[in-house]
Amino acid sequence: MPNYSVLIAESVEKYLDKLDPFEREKIISRLKKLQENPETVGEPRGKFWILKVGRSGYRLAYRIIDEEKAVRVTAIAKRKSWEYDRFYD
Repeated sequence: MPNYSVLIAESVEKYLDKLDPFEREKIISRLKKLQENPETVGEPRGKFWILKVGRSGYRLAYRIIDEEKAVRVTAIAKRKSWEYDRFYD
């Protein structure tokens, strides 16, 4: 039984829709793990957490909202992309 609900930003949904089905399924299976305990799946980075997706190089940023028992996935980018670099500047 999931402890947390996972809320995905519209921009992340659109990004996922453009991926090939194999990549999309890998990411979705990782997102499902956030439902149980999001602190054990990702790595803290200040005010948000990073979820790594295997060797594909995708990274998802999320915030944990304990009061609502929710996880908000706010961004997705490839590890070596300009979007990812800009996100950390």
